Amino acid sequence: MIIPPLPMFPHASVATAVIPIILTSEKPVVVAVLGERLIGEAVERLRIEHIPEYRCPERAVSALAALSQRAETLEKLNAKPVDKKDIHPEKVRSILRDVIPDITGLLPQRAVGEILAAYGISTLSMELATNADEAMKLAHKLGFPVALKIASPEITHKSDVGGVILDLKDKGTVVAGFKDILQSVQQALPVSQISGVYVQRMAPKGQEVILGAVQDSIFGALVMFGAGGTEVEGLGDTAFALAPLTLEDAEYVLKTTWAGRKLKGFRNLPPADREAVLDALIRLAQLAADFPQLNEIEVNPLEVLSEGRGVVAVDYRARLSLNSAP
Repeated sequence: MIIPPLPMFPHASVATAVIPIILTSEKPVVVAVLGERLIGEAVERLRIEHIPEYRCPERAVSALAALSQRAETLEKLNAKPVDKKDIHPEKVRSILRDVIPDITGLLPQRAVGEILAAYGISTLSMELATNADEAMKLAHKLGFPVALKIASPEITHKSDVGGVILDLKDKGTVVAGFKDILQSVQQALPVSQISGVYVQRMAPKGQEVILGAVQDSIFGALVMFGAGGTEVEGLGDTAFALAPLTLEDAEYVLKTTWAGRKLKGFRNLPPADREAVLDALIRLAQLAADFPQLNEIEVNPLEVLSEGRGVVAVDYRARLSLNSAP
């Protein structure tokens, strides 16, 4: 709908008259409000009612085109839904019923791993040790080499505070590593809440990417993909898409990032299992779409192994929305 400058009626009165019609319409309506100084009140009234408004007809038409494309995508998904193999929403519901998040909604890391596994995303076993002796026994149980990671709801980037030690090959290095991690973290964050140290078997080496999903207040579930590891913020190599995803959506996300393109191999970097990344991305998108109470979920890094060997979620976190029940 276009509201041009009219000699007989101000923009605001036209907007007031059409708002009830737009709100009861069975079809989506966007509004192009044309003008400069006299459109403020009309724009404000449309925004209060959450009606999309634009300054020119071309942008309004582009918005409708995007909405139409999204409708076509959802029709494709309904006609050919995501492969339900290894996807168990009932397990996720059970985990969310039983889990106790911290005051910020952050879920225990072990529970996040179980949620990912319930949707067919491979994870590495991770156990919590509260002292060096427990860490040593867990390392022996999981098998060497292992990694140690600080367990604290207050620490998002573990490496920044010395909270990660990798490739420990025997019991002695595990005991020393446990003490070193606690000392490093306590020096960096003296008041941090520390639950202990996670012991995790080392992942095979591959290309590191990041997968994530957030619940946007306007668009709903959004999926993110890009370069992973410790440099994710600095590189800024990320792309977003609306969940759930078709295979075409997932392909587009990979093609628009360097992290996705180099999965095919680059110079001395061998090709990685690109198909497994597409599968994991589609599965995470389905998880985000199925469980909007998961306010955010992130896998960083997702280790992408060589062709045919799959992917492994090495580190992950998730936050439950505090205003929604599991």
